[in-house]
Amino acid sequence: MANPIVAYSEIEIADVFGLVSKNPNKSLKFVELRSATFFTEEIKTTGTVSFNDDGLMSKYIAAPRKSEIHITDNTLLLLDDNGKREILLANYPVLASGVNAIRWLLLGNKEKISNNYFIEYSNKLTDWKIKLIPRDSEVLSEISSILITGQLGSINVIKLSKSDGTSIITTFSQ
Repeated sequence: MANPIVAYSEIEIADVFGLVSKNPNKSLKFVELRSATFFTEEIKTTGTVSFNDDGLMSKYIAAPRKSEIHITDNTLLLLDDNGKREILLANYPVLASGVNAIRWLLLGNKEKISNNYFIEYSNKLTDWKIKLIPRDSEVLSEISSILITGQLGSINVIKLSKSDGTSIITTFSQ
């Protein structure tokens, strides 16, 4: 008996949003690299990130220092050795921009993304790339782009490129 061959055609951007939002795996391990600057060396962070269908995103950092970040609606809660700090994202539009782009993609909300970013999309069979360029000039002065790459309904890498030439590259695994 022959093995069936599964062939995929190139997927459209609307399909990517749908596949990502329907992905049942809502918890992923990550490795995050913050590029070196004039004042700092490259910083490597590891941990897990989880997301639920209500838009709650949690990031559990295991190294170099344990901490937790929980994001709900317009609030970021940071728990670390210094205690508990709550940040209203509306007061930090650049931070909100990066956080919301990811949340909106995970929720499959292409409309919110397209209202806040110019979208460049490319694909090759099941692999895809979405490049987001902020529409807001204040955000654009800090973040030049957010590149998200993946395959079918999985996000593999998110690269946030800052306008000063530094970047944050987050690689996800099951």
